[in-house]
Amino acid sequence: MRKKFFLKTLLLLLVPLLTTVIILGTLSIIITQKNIQAEIIKNDSNVLHQIDLSMELIFSEMDSLDISLGNSEVIYRLEEILRTQSLTFENLRALEHTQNYITAPANARPFIESIYVYVTNPSGQFLTSTEGLSRSTEFYDMDWKKDFDNNQHQKDVWTETREIQRYAFEKPTPITTVYKNIYSTLQNKPQGVIVLNIYTDYIEKILSNIKSYPDQFILILDSNHEIIFKNRSLAGIHSINFNKALFEQSSIKLEEEGTSYVGSHLLSGKYGWRYVSIVPTSSLNNITSKIGMITLFFVCFSFVLGLILTYYLTKRNINHLRFIISVFKSAERNLPIPTNPIPRKNDEYSYIIENIIKNFIEQNYLKVQLSEKKYKLQAIELLALQAQMNPHFLFNTLETIYWKVLSLTGKPNEANQMLESLSDLLKYSMDNRNIIVPFGKEIRNTQNYIAIQQIRYRNKFDVFWDFDEEEVYKYGVIKLLLQPIIENCIYHGIKEKESKSDIKIKIWKLDTAIRITVIDNGMGMTKDRLHEINKSLQSDSEDYGHIGLYNTHKRLKLTYGEAYGIKIQSKLSRGTVISIHIPI
Repeated sequence: MRKKFFLKTLLLLLVPLLTTVIILGTLSIIITQKNIQAEIIKNDSNVLHQIDLSMELIFSEMDSLDISLGNSEVIYRLEEILRTQSLTFENLRALEHTQNYITAPANARPFIESIYVYVTNPSGQFLTSTEGLSRSTEFYDMDWKKDFDNNQHQKDVWTETREIQRYAFEKPTPITTVYKNIYSTLQNKPQGVIVLNIYTDYIEKILSNIKSYPDQFILILDSNHEIIFKNRSLAGIHSINFNKALFEQSSIKLEEEGTSYVGSHLLSGKYGWRYVSIVPTSSLNNITSKIGMITLFFVCFSFVLGLILTYYLTKRNINHLRFIISVFKSAERNLPIPTNPIPRKNDEYSYIIENIIKNFIEQNYLKVQLSEKKYKLQAIELLALQAQMNPHFLFNTLETIYWKVLSLTGKPNEANQMLESLSDLLKYSMDNRNIIVPFGKEIRNTQNYIAIQQIRYRNKFDVFWDFDEEEVYKYGVIKLLLQPIIENCIYHGIKEKESKSDIKIKIWKLDTAIRITVIDNGMGMTKDRLHEINKSLQSDSEDYGHIGLYNTHKRLKLTYGEAYGIKIQSKLSRGTVISIHIPI
């Protein structure tokens, strides 16, 4: 009982509590995921536009240089100086003026490593923001020259990621070089190039500061979809092919090395660069994971709290139930009611217990009284029915003997036989020690009754028995069951018939009952009369024309239950069949 009560209380407490917590947690996760997705799109859009603005500000230096150095006069004068190497006062001033154009922004902008200006000349000379006028054979960085030679067809800006090393003892410095070809008005072929070297680390630091999520990748791709800048190491996405097909949709969804990514991209209209933001899906689920962990914590907390409350309630309620059970047992055994060991509290539980105990005691007492009264009534009714039947039979028998003795002489005759049979019957019927008797005894006493009636109604009827002694005799039956039925056949079916009649008594065993049928081919009865008799039997209203039949039907019900009794079938001038079922 303790285990069942504990589990029941636990379910009643935990199911509503845990269901509420789980539903709230699930709804929080779903709503948060939707809001995160919307926030991601918004944040990515803001971040990428911010990067675009930052890059335009940074690379606006190239536009300024192009405007300052890309006009025909400056190109012509610089080409003449580098080609002729004639350093007149006028040429020196022009060279100094040009040098200032490239030195000023290089010194003022922390992200610029150096600026080169090259105009085609046989000596391979060019201007730098760090060394001034330099020669290709002596300058530490000449990789840009190869890239210029290979891209003289370029009309727009192009970039290259590379490293430079000014001194042998220094580590190479990663830079991103931006190229812009210089054209004169007279030639389609570029006459030179402006080279802008930018610290790659500086730009990537800016990208790293702009990022919104810890694991976010922010990339800047050139027009060939090559990575120029990145905010962090490309571990995990180094093998991604950033081709044109990847950017056909407004958002990016991909999977690399078992990790899924989502992101956005923005195309720069000025340089053809593309700004890309990629975030691992697992990183975006950090918030929902935290909500899930919080939900799991509250589920566990609620479960532990439920266990504690369940234990307390179970202990308290079990003590009350134990006291109630002890009261029940005391009442059943007629013992004094035990004292409640639990202190009385002014709560509804104690009030209910007291009233239950009070009502139970009162009802149990009334139930005992009713059971005793019902038992006495049943016993009295059985005795009354039996006493009602015995004088009726005795009166008829004595009347028969009276008339028979008058017609006989004083010597032994049939009267003696009738008196012997009557004596046995009287002893059998007046013995109140047993209500249930063996079937064999009931049959033998019924045969005594039939013997008396056959002497009285000579040649009026014959009786045929059909039963198996070994199968029937071992079972019990109520006393005087067959005699009233045989009497009913004689007085209501055979007595008034002129011709001789037959009575057949058939007894056989079924699976769970013994079936008895008494069949006569006497007068029978009409349908209306049969209906009246059956109605009186069902309604327990006594039919004084068939008092023996009614009493037998009543005794069967009182002894075996309402499902048992007498069933009658009859046809006028054909006879009557009375059927009885007795449970084994």
